[in-house]
Amino acid sequence: MDEFLLKMDMPDDARRELVSLGTEKKMSSGDVLFDYHDPAEELFFVQEGSLAVHKSTGFLEKMQVIALLDSGAVIGEAAFLDGHIRNTRVTAIEDSVIFCLKKNALKTFCKDYPASGFVFLEYLFLTVTLRLEKTTERLARIL
Repeated sequence: MDEFLLKMDMPDDARRELVSLGTEKKMSSGDVLFDYHDPAEELFFVQEGSLAVHKSTGFLEKMQVIALLDSGAVIGEAAFLDGHIRNTRVTAIEDSVIFCLKKNALKTFCKDYPASGFVFLEYLFLTVTLRLEKTTERLARIL
């Protein structure tokens, strides 16, 4: 069972359903998970390995790594926003295993298991909030 799902307080049947809705993706070092201008149609969880989030610097074709994500990290939470387009590139920096959930599967899960869907969304919100707090702290030290 996926480690990140074990952190969520939901019944086993809901957890099994959520796992059945997703797919596992194996990545080699250097593989691109998603790129600039890709439609945000999937949400990802790092099961094993590490990924780098790259952002354009605006200077020619230069890119800057803005985050390193390890096991347990959530990636691509913008998949919940209709019509959202990716504005970063995410690559594997070592062999990695990613759990992928398509937007429509998430919507179906939340409809069929509303209480567990709420727990899932709460977990995502907490994870994203903690990431934003860490980013804010790093920015404050730089300034």
